[in-house]
Amino acid sequence: MRIQSFLPSFPMHIIQSLAVACTTLHYYSFDDGDLVTGFLATGTFCGFIVILFTVMAGYLMKAHLHRRLSIFYSLLGCACFLTSGVFIIEAWEHAFRTRTRDLAITKGSISVINGVIFLMDTIFTFRERK
Repeated sequence: MRIQSFLPSFPMHIIQSLAVACTTLHYYSFDDGDLVTGFLATGTFCGFIVILFTVMAGYLMKAHLHRRLSIFYSLLGCACFLTSGVFIIEAWEHAFRTRTRDLAITKGSISVINGVIFLMDTIFTFRERK
């Protein structure tokens, strides 16, 4: 059993970096319109930084993550990042063009990209043979 079956071109540290980038952009463009979008985005970005950090620490200690748990984290990451990204883009797409709007649209786009990478990880982990 391996800890995760990310594509070779998308190792776990890239996924972690995208989550940190989303959190940083979220700090500079926090006003996402409604409270639910702000809470969802903050919880997703910060929560998955913690989850991915602990999975990476477990990998370094050679503590393997069960395949079902890996699929669960990947599906949860896919759903949370895609939902956050869509809500953020929807909240900012008709705002006046400012630096904050550009940062928010970038944050939403990176979040959607991270959700798609989690979806690909789910597919490849599911298809993995024992």
